Amino acid sequence: MFDELLRKYPPKDVIKPSKKCFEKNIAAVLSLIETEENAMTKRKFRLKPLIIAAVITILSLVSLFAVDAAMQGAVVKFFMGGEEIEGEYYDYVDSRGFRHIAFGAVLPIYETNFAIIYDVDAPMGENVRVITDETDPDFMDRLRQLKEAQEQYWDDLKAWYDEHNITQEDIRDPNSEFNKTYGSTKKLDRPYPEPEDFGLVFKESELCTFRLGYTSKTDFAHHDGTLGGEFMHTGAAEGHPSGSGVDAPNECRYDWENETKTYKETFYYYVGKE
Repeated sequence: MFDELLRKYPPKDVIKPSKKCFEKNIAAVLSLIETEENAMTKRKFRLKPLIIAAVITILSLVSLFAVDAAMQGAVVKFFMGGEEIEGEYYDYVDSRGFRHIAFGAVLPIYETNFAIIYDVDAPMGENVRVITDETDPDFMDRLRQLKEAQEQYWDDLKAWYDEHNITQEDIRDPNSEFNKTYGSTKKLDRPYPEPEDFGLVFKESELCTFRLGYTSKTDFAHHDGTLGGEFMHTGAAEGHPSGSGVDAPNECRYDWENETKTYKETFYYYVGKE
């Protein structure tokens, strides 16, 4: 399972452990095994190198967090580009109490309009839904309308800044006349567009990630984003870091010959230690 995970979700260069960190991780694993050695049978003792390799693999995948809980995986089936596709979902909690969720699939290369909804409270196998124009065109249309309204809002706000000669320095400086005057008032005559304004309502346990755009052999254009995800900031997660991300276009693996691409995304949040 670990070899398969490493093949499908190789660690990025930006989180590869340094030699010093790598040595510390090995020492930590050896110390853990030595502590439990008295309770191990001879058969388990002979498997020690395998245990070390597996733990180090996971450490590199989760930014050097040690994994406590067993990793769970599930196949996610959905329709895109007129065909059924199987994606893969992984879910585990590390020893610091952070839950990590990863999803990946090989997609048709020109399919760039889709959304993925995760329900962290749903049973395994039922907690991931992939939405496309084929499966829920109304949802996708509402998503596009939201993004268009938000982009128009930012365009109008920029125009307002230009009209009032507001600079980036004015915006960043909490003591500027701009912030003293407008810090607690609306700058435009309307509020910022929210998902609920377009009928996009998510449960507290749901996180929606999406991609809207197009792909060609010479150009990449897309809008990535997330909606919902209250669970990442409430309950046990309150006050703890959390995050999500997808591969940038130049980091994805594109197979132009077969017209496919490998899409991967991950997110994490704090759930507490057992």
